[in-house]
Amino acid sequence: MKELKGNCPLCSLACPLVVAGGERGPIFGKDALLSVDWDRSADSKFGGSLCARGNAVAELLSHPKRINYPFMLGERTTIDAAVSETAKSLADVKAAHGAGSIGVLLGENLTNEEAALAARFAREVVGTENIALFAPDDAPLFRAHLARDFSGVKPAGPKPAGERAVSLVFGDPFSEHPCTAKNILPGRYGARGSETIVVSPDTNHTAWFSNRHLRCKPGGEAAVAAGLLKAAAEKTKAELPAGLKQLLDKADWSEIERLGGVSKDAITGAAQSMLGAAKTAVYVSNIFGRFGAPALVYSFAEALSRLMPGEREFVPQFVQQNTWGVYSTLAASGASDCIRKLADAELRALVILGLDLFSAYPAGPIEKAMREKRFTVTTQIFWNQTAERANIVIPAATLMEKPGTVSPAFGEDLVRADVMKPIAGCVSDGDFLVMLAREMGSELAPAGAPKRLANRAASTDGLSVEWSEYVSAQKDIAGAEIALIPWSEAVHAADGSASRNFHWSEITCPDAVLMVSEEIAAGLRLSKGDRVDVSTAGGEIVLPVEITKRLAGKVVAATIHFPAVRKLFPWRLSGTGEIVLGPVAAKLSRQSAGY
Repeated sequence: MKELKGNCPLCSLACPLVVAGGERGPIFGKDALLSVDWDRSADSKFGGSLCARGNAVAELLSHPKRINYPFMLGERTTIDAAVSETAKSLADVKAAHGAGSIGVLLGENLTNEEAALAARFAREVVGTENIALFAPDDAPLFRAHLARDFSGVKPAGPKPAGERAVSLVFGDPFSEHPCTAKNILPGRYGARGSETIVVSPDTNHTAWFSNRHLRCKPGGEAAVAAGLLKAAAEKTKAELPAGLKQLLDKADWSEIERLGGVSKDAITGAAQSMLGAAKTAVYVSNIFGRFGAPALVYSFAEALSRLMPGEREFVPQFVQQNTWGVYSTLAASGASDCIRKLADAELRALVILGLDLFSAYPAGPIEKAMREKRFTVTTQIFWNQTAERANIVIPAATLMEKPGTVSPAFGEDLVRADVMKPIAGCVSDGDFLVMLAREMGSELAPAGAPKRLANRAASTDGLSVEWSEYVSAQKDIAGAEIALIPWSEAVHAADGSASRNFHWSEITCPDAVLMVSEEIAAGLRLSKGDRVDVSTAGGEIVLPVEITKRLAGKVVAATIHFPAVRKLFPWRLSGTGEIVLGPVAAKLSRQSAGY
């Protein structure tokens, strides 16, 4: 029996764990992985505990549905044949349409070293600048982090006396990052007067435990975050960066209340509670379409955290484990607007690495691009819609099976040295790139630690422009018949591309459902299990209904870990090529009983 310490790859907490078993085969058998257990070391993160998903990670490593041999046009082939055909096809596209017609899309199932290797492959071997990370959940937070440096915001006064602690939470980390509860719950049950404050439009898993729930309008998190910062700054007379101060001066309380749906008194009371705490922690937990303006939420939350006079902690939580590592590695070498070119059908060949594109965001432009005649090669862990539409599929190793560096948080690098070997037939993305480059006549030797972009800009001038765009988007939601928000389930991870294959998730949340408020259920005369047609500017689907008290008013929520739900969120690109997401206007119609 072999034991190996590692880290769970399913979210950005990267919780430590111990895997035990044989050398492993591709199916459950005597040589397959046998168990996953806590890392009970004295200094183990979160006391070594794992969430339900972490306890199921053995399935990810030894799942019988893992792809363990290559496919070419849907037929099983060898790795040598797959690499040879990929090299030939890329060369043909380059000869016919130029290197600029080839795009390289990356996901988070890459180490930082592999991301750097992919950038070199694109530029040195293919000759294209079309390389980008596809991470619509996390990219806005990264852009906000790099675009604005709030280190100049100073604490507003001396540390308050006592031990009272306040946790301010935007979103639902108890669902996306369950072990976070060990850090947040002391704010609910700790020293006298301690509290947890949650900003969300729904009574989600985290809000259920809160002392103070600032129930905002769908997409109203940014307005509430601005209000909390404005209240704290007015109370303390604190100095703020010029661009930030200008925005808060312009955004009066009537606008903040209208956009956020939370009263000035409630916001001011929460801000005063934070200012009087000996310790504050601010969490930002975004997921696909949750916040109306994720970058604004991040910026206001960070500035608010830095303003607190007590001990303070700011915790932005990424949906995927290594999106920051990939993003920062690509940004250091100048990633282009590859995503826009994908939507505009300018790319004739795609190399998709570490990414289930259809799970990440199956919007109309993505479907159109993948259905058009073009060559596509992809690395995948499980068979999925991205694999179905690809010419060539390479069986991929998971992050737990690859040595290298991942960056689950700003300033945190986790180096994996001793790892599980990939199941028979699987290759790492880095090894695949080296083989492919060699077949194309180039030697692509793996490099050392890649250069990464980490410097932050000092200007906050662009905040006003983003605020204006946010105000406009919120007007559309305010005038909607019904607002659709994403709902996150703790049994699923991120876009669900991996967790949908887990046995437990197949039992507890096998398909997408539509959660509706009692008000909407009464208006449409809905009962549990009824099916409704949900239509938005992004698409239309039929979902079974679950009636819940966790929603109020004209708000519905759909489980976001399924492509059919993600398709409901319309495709829109910002001027920088970033995907813009947020709650959307929706219409519902009850299906007949015989549907």
